[in-house]
Amino acid sequence: MVDTLELIYGATLSHDVDGIVVTFRDLDNVFSWGETEEEAIFNAREALDGVLNAMAAHDQEVTLPSKMQTGEIGIAVSPEVAAPVMLHTLRMQQQKSLVQVANTLGKSYQAYQRMEKTGSNLTLKSLKLAAAALGATVEIRFKTS
Repeated sequence: MVDTLELIYGATLSHDVDGIVVTFRDLDNVFSWGETEEEAIFNAREALDGVLNAMAAHDQEVTLPSKMQTGEIGIAVSPEVAAPVMLHTLRMQQQKSLVQVANTLGKSYQAYQRMEKTGSNLTLKSLKLAAAALGATVEIRFKTS
């Protein structure tokens, strides 16, 4: 198990005659394209969000990012997707069921299940409690350009 769980994936941008293709070394089924670098990265983040969300929704193990390599750029998963996916990942790593985590939190199975779904409007308070139930803490940081 990792000490710090971050969902920032190394991506490669390749220029061709039609625009820019973005691929992820750790997720060979995720790629995107855009006419500009900004559009390609935006589309890549959306593709990344969709695949990770689907993996968690189908109770699959989420492929975690490896160390970035030279020439790659880091593309972070959107926060509204990252938080539930991280809870799912921690729970899977600890081989706990939704019911076990819900019981630790004193919540119903359905209430905790919603916490692992994107679009659930997960509050910071709920995120901190769920992380603590899984033996983790939440740290927030802002990245400026």
